[in-house]
Amino acid sequence: MLACLLFAHSSMAARPSRCDSVVTRKEVRDLSSSEWKIVSDTIARMQELGWFTYFASLHEIYFPVVHGQSQFLPFHRRLIRHFEMVGQRINPEFALPYWNEFPDYRNPAKSKVLTDRLLGGNGQGGDKCVMDGVQANWTMHYPSDHCLRRDFDRGDAIQAWHSTEFIQSVIQRSDTMAVFRESIENSQHGMAHLGIRGDMVSRHSANDFIFMLHHAFVDRIWAVWQDDGHESTFDGPGPNEPNMTKDSRIMFFNESVESVLSLGRGLMCYEYEDPEEGSDLLAKRAGASSALAALPNDVLCRWYPQTCSEVAVAGDTSAVPRTETDGLVDPQSQLPMPAEISDDFARMHGFNVDEVRRMNAMAKQFVTEMNAAGYRPKH
Repeated sequence: MLACLLFAHSSMAARPSRCDSVVTRKEVRDLSSSEWKIVSDTIARMQELGWFTYFASLHEIYFPVVHGQSQFLPFHRRLIRHFEMVGQRINPEFALPYWNEFPDYRNPAKSKVLTDRLLGGNGQGGDKCVMDGVQANWTMHYPSDHCLRRDFDRGDAIQAWHSTEFIQSVIQRSDTMAVFRESIENSQHGMAHLGIRGDMVSRHSANDFIFMLHHAFVDRIWAVWQDDGHESTFDGPGPNEPNMTKDSRIMFFNESVESVLSLGRGLMCYEYEDPEEGSDLLAKRAGASSALAALPNDVLCRWYPQTCSEVAVAGDTSAVPRTETDGLVDPQSQLPMPAEISDDFARMHGFNVDEVRRMNAMAKQFVTEMNAAGYRPKH
């Protein structure tokens, strides 16, 4: 079946032109009550029409060829845009929100996003069925009829995910798509799936609307990396080729990678609004953060090479002020150790298990060195 569907959807590649208009993707907590009603009503109608079954099955069918290599980011960008465009057929005002996971990274289970007002919380009862939130009491139909399930990895809690600081370090240390994709897919991307579990840890994870908001967040991280001098950067292995290029085709959609590289062009008629709540280092490069610039030189240059270069050019004393309120003596607690990507999850996605273990160890080294250097995060 997979072989029959690999290029089932055909489209001629063309240089993307600018969109006549774009929709704005907002952080889900920043939506007004009327905006959230549009979202909730639209996805309820999509469920009635069978679209959640369609997206869950599509994701599962293509799962082996869109994870663990450079298809990952363009495929999922195109997939969630497809979801958004379907929603816009139902209500032209529909825009896919994203979940800014950084303010919640210490214990995501306590996030306002995972409450009855928005996406709902952990599953209940022996089957771990979701009983509250926008998908309360939904029956999912793929791969067979079942309640939407969530089963947090620490009972009623979720182990810590990655901090803004770590992802900003990934952005600064990644010069190629191959490095950036692997670093994001094997860290922040995997954390949400493994932490929420239930349907989210399966190949049909698109049953859960969290999937769409989470991948919009991952897509926003990619967009930030692109804005940092990598808009046209694309490389790395694909399922059928040793090194993908902008001319490579996106699985299922049979559109060029180039067609999704630029937001506001072609079918990518959307933009991201920075979140209102909490510090968001992704809204601007971490080079502007004096807390990071005040790190010891060896730690700074290892984890933040761009900021290191900026400080070296401008001079330590004049480039970035070092004040006692800029993070080094902030009274809040240290960075927590993040969860690990498990071997089973790595194998399911076709990841190199040894490489995933190396990245788990690197993430722990980052936290250890930052804490030992006296860094104190604001969240």
